[in-house]
Amino acid sequence: MFINMSGDYQNNMPDPEVVARAAAEAPAPRVLEDYNQAIEILRDKKFTFREIAEWLNKKFNIQADHNSVWRAYTKHMDDYGAHLEARADEELERDEAIETAQCNGASEAVSHTPVQVIESAVKTAPPSKVKRKRQRRQ
Repeated sequence: MFINMSGDYQNNMPDPEVVARAAAEAPAPRVLEDYNQAIEILRDKKFTFREIAEWLNKKFNIQADHNSVWRAYTKHMDDYGAHLEARADEELERDEAIETAQCNGASEAVSHTPVQVIESAVKTAPPSKVKRKRQRRQ
């Protein structure tokens, strides 16, 4: 199928100057970064990025998720500072989840330190059932 690109098609397009004037008159959209002062205040109050996103949505109908709040908040930070903020937020969310679970009686005391793997135990562990079946087939 071929579309005829005659001069009539080009004449139906608006004048570029009219489009440019309309663009200049259009209001600039609000971006989440405009609310950084509020985000900083809530972070100082130990709100997580997820809680800030929920707060902005409930109070002001500002559509944001925790990732967009984090990006706006850390936009002017160096990579290390942004990493520290993300890590602090993860720890805050983890601690809140543990506290909630303990209040609900659904959690026992759990250590947050990673379990260290002992190499000698790994090397001398008996083969699993699947491994034994594979060995028999060969």
